[in-house]
Amino acid sequence: MNIYDELNVDRIINASDTYTRIGGSRMSRRTLETMQEAAESFVDIGELSDAICKRIAERTGNETAFISSGAGACVVLTASACMTRGNEELMYQLPDASACPKNEIIVFASQKNCPILPYWHLTELSGASLIPVADSMKSLQEAISPKTAAVFFFTGTVYEWTTPDLRDVIETAHAAGVPVIVDAAAQLPPKSLMSWYTVDLKADAVIFSGGKFINGPQTTGIVLGRHEILDHCRAMASPNVRIGRPYKVGKEEYAAFYRACMDFLDLDEETKYQELKAVLEHIKASLSGVSGYHSYIEETGRLGQQIPMLYLQFTDGTTGKECYDFLYSAPERIDIGTFNPKDPTGDPCRIFINAINLREPDLPILIQKLNRFLTLPERGRSHE
Repeated sequence: MNIYDELNVDRIINASDTYTRIGGSRMSRRTLETMQEAAESFVDIGELSDAICKRIAERTGNETAFISSGAGACVVLTASACMTRGNEELMYQLPDASACPKNEIIVFASQKNCPILPYWHLTELSGASLIPVADSMKSLQEAISPKTAAVFFFTGTVYEWTTPDLRDVIETAHAAGVPVIVDAAAQLPPKSLMSWYTVDLKADAVIFSGGKFINGPQTTGIVLGRHEILDHCRAMASPNVRIGRPYKVGKEEYAAFYRACMDFLDLDEETKYQELKAVLEHIKASLSGVSGYHSYIEETGRLGQQIPMLYLQFTDGTTGKECYDFLYSAPERIDIGTFNPKDPTGDPCRIFINAINLREPDLPILIQKLNRFLTLPERGRSHE
């Protein structure tokens, strides 16, 4: 019996994105086999972590790498590293950062107020004081002080709507001796971003999720960048009994992330892109020709990633939430993408479909249920 059937938990068709709330991404058979293989032996966790991080750093052209239990854990630990700078006494005191000479983290106000998810709040779990600044270089320059530990920048279309260019942010912060940490958790692909932020733009560190397009365990995240930041992250992480102890990564997860990351770096991105686009074109061509909506495929993903996305724009007043509620209802629960009404990059009367986590058997179920919604006699009438 399938484990979810045994527990009486509904399985969900993921037509939305690599969202944590529904399990992220789908690990390959090869990755799962590596995870099982790792589970059968014992190793020194530090040695395993160092060996994997060294290989990934070499493949991506970075000084070093650090793996933790998700991109969120990486945000907390990089903020902690920027405040303590290797001082063991300060490391043991966190999340009480009052003794840290530099204990303020700068973020742009628009990113703090972003209506999607408050990822910026994770920096405060380190004990740092958050300093939001207006979206201008002048405001950034004026906010930098002797207490500034770092500038955090969150990437993606919705987060960079009004902010200054990241290249200018990095140059300005570095001129004042302040490191810049980039949270690009969901920005892959392209895989070239694993070096672009740190090698080309010279950010001090960049964070990616392991459980999104890399297709590793959902409980992994990676930081790439400079020894000056990442070595301190490692010193505060498990198995050390410091602020990062709860962010434990098992030998199985380390091994699985390594395999998934190597496979991602070996990926033929154009072939994968065309495969995903063909799936979306099939879905689009299979939808009902009723009035009240139009469908189209965009060349980039929800946050600007290099993945195609299918959109349905309702023109009769039907909301994306109505469509979501219909498709997510049992039986055959389907998760699709919708937009927050306050999101300046979206529309509450629009939905999106991402093919990254769809399997062949999912397609007829998705198409049939979506067509049932599109042809509902009452759809749109409540908005007339």
